[in-house]
Amino acid sequence: MGQLNLRQKPSGFFRLFLHAPVWVFRARLGFVFGSRIVMLEHTGRRTGKVRRTPLEVVWRAEDSYVLCSGTGAHADWFRNIRTNPATGLWVGRQRHSVEQRFLEDSEAATTFTKYESAHPKAAARLTALTGVAHDGTHKGRMAMVARIPMVEMRLRRPESR
Repeated sequence: MGQLNLRQKPSGFFRLFLHAPVWVFRARLGFVFGSRIVMLEHTGRRTGKVRRTPLEVVWRAEDSYVLCSGTGAHADWFRNIRTNPATGLWVGRQRHSVEQRFLEDSEAATTFTKYESAHPKAAARLTALTGVAHDGTHKGRMAMVARIPMVEMRLRRPESR
């Protein structure tokens, strides 16, 4: 069996496999992923259609989720939120409105260090699949995250009535 290559756009069966969590979230069963997988809701930059992308959480703190574009800045979801801010984030069974913020490389490198400490095997798989590794130094991580950007999604507080 061939090696997965996330440097290319997924197609065929692999694309269907990657989007299977969308159906799980839409059935309000997203809790099965815990807080490691969320679904980002965004608007297509050309079509204007609502798009949904399941993503792994790199770091989480209270009402903030940091997501990483493992396929780089050219990933459709990442390009879409560069053009139009994300419209929502599904966490477990609930959809939340969000405010997004793109992390600077230094902050992203620090966040990735935390991710490596908390999930060493997942971090190793991510760097292997993306083909973007580092030498273990902060400078090396800075070079790496310049190629796999990160964005923070902060859940908005519900408006009081």
